[in-house]
Amino acid sequence: MKTRTFIIGLFCLMATVSRGQEFSIRTTEITADEVIVHYDLLDTTRNRTYTVFVYSSRDNFLTPLTKLSGDVGIEVRPGVNRRIVWSSKEELGATFDGEVELEIRGRVYIPFIRFEGFQEISVRKRTVPFLVKWSGGTRQNILDFQLWRGNKLVYTFPNIPNAYEYKLVIPRSVRPGEDYYLRITDTKNKEQVVTTPKFIVKRKIPLLVKVLPVLGVGYLAYVLTKKEPDVAEAPGPPN
Repeated sequence: MKTRTFIIGLFCLMATVSRGQEFSIRTTEITADEVIVHYDLLDTTRNRTYTVFVYSSRDNFLTPLTKLSGDVGIEVRPGVNRRIVWSSKEELGATFDGEVELEIRGRVYIPFIRFEGFQEISVRKRTVPFLVKWSGGTRQNILDFQLWRGNKLVYTFPNIPNAYEYKLVIPRSVRPGEDYYLRITDTKNKEQVVTTPKFIVKRKIPLLVKVLPVLGVGYLAYVLTKKEPDVAEAPGPPN
């Protein structure tokens, strides 16, 4: 059945509204698979960023939508013709038939916790514990630590108490590579979110170190089993 989507654009500044802030929706595009919202977010204060989240009437605007891309999420920079792309078909399901209202909420981005010394180390090894330290928040905060790579959620460390430090262990199932980062959210308030600087995930033991002993054993076996070429017997003295 064809998806019918009714859009209401609403921007709520949760922080104190000051002069020089302006939000307006330019246009809205609706296709069979997506909803695209073009908006302007203007701010005369330099280097200030925003959190921008989208909610729907399906759960009475309680939980942010997840199938979003573009100028949405945390640390969104102000500008003209910003864009939010919502994969409505993926989020609602291919058989959805009805109306849904959308609400766009935003506020000045202020991290609810701050990491200490995280930028000093840019490499994390799988299965090797490393200590993450932070400050801020309250003891009532229960945190989810999510390991992301680009736009893909890789692994979740759930329900971590806000004790200002926690020892994480990246499991062996995580593939080595770059562009990893941690995304930390309050389990009771999804608008409370921060991310760490990006880092590299490596194997505990480099692959070459693992392969070389195997190659050495293989070469030794080859040498031991290799037969010497037959040597023709030298002719004796003539009779």
